[in-house]
Amino acid sequence: MAIISVSNLSYEYSNSDRKAVDDVSFDIEQGDWVAIVGHNGSGKSTLAKLLIGLMAADEGTITIDGLELTEETVWDIREKVGMVFQNPDNQFVGATVADDVAFGMENRQMDRATMRERVTSALTQVDMLDYVDREPAKLSGGQKQRVALAGIIAIVPKILILDEATSMLDPKGRREILATIKALKTKYDLTVLSITHDIDEAASADHILMIDDGHFVEEADPEKIFSHGAQLIQMGLDVPFAEKVKRALATRGVDTPQTYMDEGSLADWLWKSRLKK
Repeated sequence: MAIISVSNLSYEYSNSDRKAVDDVSFDIEQGDWVAIVGHNGSGKSTLAKLLIGLMAADEGTITIDGLELTEETVWDIREKVGMVFQNPDNQFVGATVADDVAFGMENRQMDRATMRERVTSALTQVDMLDYVDREPAKLSGGQKQRVALAGIIAIVPKILILDEATSMLDPKGRREILATIKALKTKYDLTVLSITHDIDEAASADHILMIDDGHFVEEADPEKIFSHGAQLIQMGLDVPFAEKVKRALATRGVDTPQTYMDEGSLADWLWKSRLKK
């Protein structure tokens, strides 16, 4: 059974003349990492908000871990889902890092001993234990996202939704956060749904779902999606660096492989091609 099932979902903002999400359907299996990609304004973040009941869909159904999302089940569903937003400042409510990580557990009325244990464990896992008494506002962007992740880890959800969670980070911070998420996914068998327009982040996923102006375009593994370089560019998305190199070589008359290659495999191919000459 799919842990997330979306069927014929549609939503239109009151001040718009087109649907932000238009008849979208997909399933996500337990333990998968799925990236939803599309240009800014394509409906990705609207979809994320619909999934956790921050907005109510005009049409269609959402089922999370066997529960259909309704007014009656929305709080039960939010127990199963943790969400990290683009700007972590919007999530901070505590005066210290420890207070902030504990906030979700306080809402669930956990006992203080369990809370202390989970705060320490969660901050250790994201390498932020040394900042336990710091004020969140004084942290760097990458550190803030780590604390936001720790708050989610502490409540032990089944599903982690990343809504452009790495878009405000520099390349080093982005790599570190993605590496942390990969480790947490493996440890807790998390299902990860990454809402992003960053192709490097999407490359971490098991599957990629493409959305364009609210419409479902295609769902496939990263290799197949990245092979549609021209289509990605037309949709306002970037393409992986290795694909850019292949295209540059092709314009110079070099016969490059048609299959998708990451930077490592492209480097190997270039080296072997050089040795043959």
